[in-house]
Amino acid sequence: MAGRKKNDRYECLADSLAEESLAEAADTLFGERRRIEQGLQDYEHKVRRLLEFQKSVESRLATLHYLLRRSDPETVSGFYRSLKIDPTQVPSPDQPISADLGQLQMPFGLRVRGRYAKLLLQAYRVLEDEVRAYMYGRYYQDPEDVRCMRVTLNYRQLKELCDQLSERIDKANQSDSFTQALQFSKRLDVEQTGKESLAGGPMQYTLDREMAFTAPDFSGNGLKAYPDLPSPEEAKPGIRAYAKRVFRLAPQEVRSIVKEVKRAR
Repeated sequence: MAGRKKNDRYECLADSLAEESLAEAADTLFGERRRIEQGLQDYEHKVRRLLEFQKSVESRLATLHYLLRRSDPETVSGFYRSLKIDPTQVPSPDQPISADLGQLQMPFGLRVRGRYAKLLLQAYRVLEDEVRAYMYGRYYQDPEDVRCMRVTLNYRQLKELCDQLSERIDKANQSDSFTQALQFSKRLDVEQTGKESLAGGPMQYTLDREMAFTAPDFSGNGLKAYPDLPSPEEAKPGIRAYAKRVFRLAPQEVRSIVKEVKRAR
């Protein structure tokens, strides 16, 4: 009887250790999966937010381009080249976006040429500010701690988050497999292991491929990267010179565009 009680104690202790080990293995596997799932949801939410911000960038881009002879391709390309910007690096919207001339304030000037140059500079200044905020974010004071500064959601930040998620997913898919977890749990079940040995060896599990995470594809989310634009002060001489050139080429068209801006106010 004493031997039987001793064996029962050993079995009870073994069962307790097995339960603890299984609980720890489950937390390692499923806990990380939950964290990754939450990370993916957060990432997708931020992608949607930044896509909305991108519409604002594209609206300002369309307004600037409209001033350049109503988005004439050669005039638009020439504008960027005059500022030493590769025009092919400035992405176009997937769908046509109308210019919002109401964004502009009609500047004072005695001559149309001077007002046109000021309008171009004004539209460029707004665009450059929006592109910089989209790519790198704007700093703001933490409402919960006035000593801290935070940065708004931006393209670079989201790209870094995507890279981190992809790295975690790759690691989870390789190291935290369901097959390993199930095989580990079976090794703790002496009775089940004995049955499988009589049946000719352990069963093979094919859950890993079915349950593997798919890493997010940053290039396919619809977000566009914009080049670093020179500051308005740096760009001012080039913009003024280019405005004069456009006016010489198409004075009547420029006059018509300036009138349209005035009517939009």
